[in-house]
Amino acid sequence: MQAARASDGVAFASHVYYPANNPGHFFYLTDEITIQFDETLSEKSRSTIANFAGFKIVRQLEGIPNTFICEVAKQAAENPIKIANRLTRYPEVIIAEPNIIVETQQHYIPRDPLYPKQWYLNHKGGSQLAANSHIFAEPAWDITRGVRSIVIAIADDSVDTTHPDFQGQSKIIGPVDLKDNDLSPMPVEDTDNHGTSCAGVAVAEENGKGIAGVAPGCALMPIRTTGFVDDDSIEQLFNWAIDKGAAVISCSWGPSAIYYPLSLRQSAAITKAATQGRGGRGCVILFAAGNANRPVNGTINEKGWPANIVSGQTKWLSGFAVHPDVIAVSASTSLNKKAAYSNWGSSISICAPSNNAPPGTWLPETGPIATPPDITKYLPGLGVFTADRVGAAGYDAGDFTDSFGGTSSATPVVAGVAALMLSANPRLTAREVRTILEQTADKIVDSDPDPQFGNRLGTYDASNQRSDWFGYGKVNALKAVQAAVRKGGGNPNIGGARFNDISGHWAEKFVEALAAANIITGFPDGSFGPDLSLNRAQYASLLVRAFNPLPKAPATNFIDVSASFWARSAIERANRGGFLSGFPGLKFGPDRNLTKADAIVSLVNGLELKGGNADNLKVYTDRSQIPNYALNAVATATALKIVVNNPARDRLAPLREITRAEISALIYQALVARNRAKPIDSPYIVVV
Repeated sequence: MQAARASDGVAFASHVYYPANNPGHFFYLTDEITIQFDETLSEKSRSTIANFAGFKIVRQLEGIPNTFICEVAKQAAENPIKIANRLTRYPEVIIAEPNIIVETQQHYIPRDPLYPKQWYLNHKGGSQLAANSHIFAEPAWDITRGVRSIVIAIADDSVDTTHPDFQGQSKIIGPVDLKDNDLSPMPVEDTDNHGTSCAGVAVAEENGKGIAGVAPGCALMPIRTTGFVDDDSIEQLFNWAIDKGAAVISCSWGPSAIYYPLSLRQSAAITKAATQGRGGRGCVILFAAGNANRPVNGTINEKGWPANIVSGQTKWLSGFAVHPDVIAVSASTSLNKKAAYSNWGSSISICAPSNNAPPGTWLPETGPIATPPDITKYLPGLGVFTADRVGAAGYDAGDFTDSFGGTSSATPVVAGVAALMLSANPRLTAREVRTILEQTADKIVDSDPDPQFGNRLGTYDASNQRSDWFGYGKVNALKAVQAAVRKGGGNPNIGGARFNDISGHWAEKFVEALAAANIITGFPDGSFGPDLSLNRAQYASLLVRAFNPLPKAPATNFIDVSASFWARSAIERANRGGFLSGFPGLKFGPDRNLTKADAIVSLVNGLELKGGNADNLKVYTDRSQIPNYALNAVATATALKIVVNNPARDRLAPLREITRAEISALIYQALVARNRAKPIDSPYIVVV
């Protein structure tokens, strides 16, 4: 720094800063400070302060009295941040702000070719698209696109797990068919279409093939239900989801009954999942409000039904939607209005965008039936574009449909947002997730009368909290994820460790620190697997999250990394950033396990670390096992205190496959070496 400042060829030199616990963002300083002085201060006094602090006043800021743009002198003893901080202690200075540069960036946009059709995630306006009728997914994805350790269970008629948008390493977790008692939740009947579309909305993989779900990085647990609502079926469903590690359970269905209170066993099964699932933090459980344009709990004077199958003062009750541990989801349209079919009432928690259509229901005596009175007016609004059964089967002749909708579609939208929240903060309880969703919802308003009954329930109560049509409002993914991050540690009564298998482990502090920074994640059962091996594809993904590498060279087109491979983007970025190269024949070896020597060489090369010498290797009793290509890198890493050895600090074991715990320790120490993390006290860090 001193040499740079002394050079005639350097106009200004200063440090680069990054915010704590967020090493991927950098703040650059200019030589400018904006200062607002007290109005009583004379020009002579301003000049005295400027000379003493080491800056000169360049010009006055137009529009704000007594405010000036100032320039820090090259010979100043402090940088602009330190000068500004010191100036604020002067009673004559009202405000002192350094001019800080932050790089702009576009919000993350999936590379899936059909993503532009998914207006409900993010849109920039258009035909039948009201401003802000989407859920703001793109800015939320700048924080997280979801992690595999958070699993969304889609309980429905089936899920076509062969669909290209459900492919990816560890994408499918715990599949089951409760109807046929096997582990294949695939469609069987011609009408088994619903669950595939719901799964696409919530969790379709971002793999460049079709669409993207709300939480594309999360895992999918497809559960084919029995098709009946009874005590055994409900217990099976929720117990399976708990046992297999579901974090979110999305149910876009209800009983084929107008009045259906839950049995004691059914209610208890839901409460168990909501309180005991996810290691005691609770599964987030969502149910669709229904599509009959009726109250989830209320009375309607019914008339006009065929053969008077329903008539007179009729009590409507959806036992699942009114359960206190359930998030009941209603539907809004692409025009930010109530969907004509959407059920309503005091138990609605939140709404999400879906299509618009006449209301209807399904009764055993009639099958699908429109609920009267008939709606003759045009109902504007776009359909939901999502996954469909592969091939000619399904809603449309193809792998996707543009006509999905109902509260069936709104529910997995909210399920995906809940999964993003838990990806950002896995310590949230189910109750905290619900509270955040409700507190961060957008208060959309629909003052128009209902086209069937003429009621107006689209405004909010006196405290502006909730409405019967929209609950607490339309889900906002960005605000919800931001609030989840701010929430911090979640419920303090659930134990200390983030993972259930690292308490007391030698690498616990390193693993916890990286997990807190959202650099590493665990598995759906709450474990981290500290002693499991790590392959090169997994390592590439970890490198990208830890170091956000900038490109230094053209990418290699590896023949064994297909365009749809789950880690292709991470491999390309790690390769271009100088962290990872390939093998002869343009092969990368994504499934090849990483050795400790390979990991050290990768970190030293990618971070361009210097400073080692051969004498540093004398600390290792097994230094003869270090490959020639790794000698300089190991020496450099040792000098910088990056190497962490367990159980013996003097034994490197360079050719052994590295474990998840060891790579966590190495990466954390590399961040420390780059002044991007605070040192951790560990007896296993090698010191020369």
